[in-house]
Amino acid sequence: MQIICIGDLCCDLVVPYGKMREILASGDIRKETISKMQVRMQCGGSVGNVAGHLGKMGLRPVFATPVGRDPLGDYLSEEMEKSGVDMRWASESPRSNMYCVAVLDQTGERTMFCFVPPWADYPRFGKHSFDRIPAFPGEILFTSGMAILDDAENNAAVLEFFTKRKQNGAKIVFDLNVRAESYGYEGERKASLEKMIALSDILLGSGKEEFSQVTGSRDIRAAAGRLLQAGAGCVIARDGGNPILVLGSGLDQYIPVKRVKPVSTIGAGDCFDAAFLKDISSGRDLLTAVRNASDYTGKFLAGGSPEAAGQSD
Repeated sequence: MQIICIGDLCCDLVVPYGKMREILASGDIRKETISKMQVRMQCGGSVGNVAGHLGKMGLRPVFATPVGRDPLGDYLSEEMEKSGVDMRWASESPRSNMYCVAVLDQTGERTMFCFVPPWADYPRFGKHSFDRIPAFPGEILFTSGMAILDDAENNAAVLEFFTKRKQNGAKIVFDLNVRAESYGYEGERKASLEKMIALSDILLGSGKEEFSQVTGSRDIRAAAGRLLQAGAGCVIARDGGNPILVLGSGLDQYIPVKRVKPVSTIGAGDCFDAAFLKDISSGRDLLTAVRNASDYTGKFLAGGSPEAAGQSD
């Protein structure tokens, strides 16, 4: 089953601020420690991260994303291709891709900042962004809340594409990933996210804060119930180290989460999404896919890199 990822691709700048302070305070300024203080540049974006994981798993996902015709856009496209992602149907953006700056504290926890220079923009889709993407039998479409902006043209294009593909038999997997602190959650964006929820066969989300932004309830079970009432076929609700709730499609079950000591939590949700998509694309049932995705993410958290996670069972 071909996976088509639709959404954001940006340049991540990872700033190890906590490690910098720690090393400078110790006075241990050697070649070996300096490398731990370097700002790292890499491909980012919630859907970009998922596509990258899938590519490294050998699935060759199609990635529909706006890419600028400039050196940064070339870098991002080339890096994604190196990761095994099919970028042939990326759309051309008239502006450069944006940046996300992740500042890490001493524990590895992140604070995120969106940086959109005057010559760049948030990833925006238009009426013809999806014209060239072929239909695949039994395809799975994946996106996140980052593909929905406070922009009527962008949202209409995304919703029209998903609606048509669902009518033709595609399965839709949607990760809320609201990021209200950066993208807001009101007006046009809120209305369009609600339409995307109603289209979703499987809806993923993380944490009380995110679920409460969308449903008004900080109780995850109650929030999942409201999302089912809003039209989602099944809700998979993650809550940090607590069990994962799977509700809908005849299921009502909590999946235990293995305890790990995280090196960093950056990209954990994207890692889960990729492992989950891999399993359902191969025909595994939802509960098995959630268990395997949780285990895969635990390895990722403990190792701090996709390579450390290995392949899901």
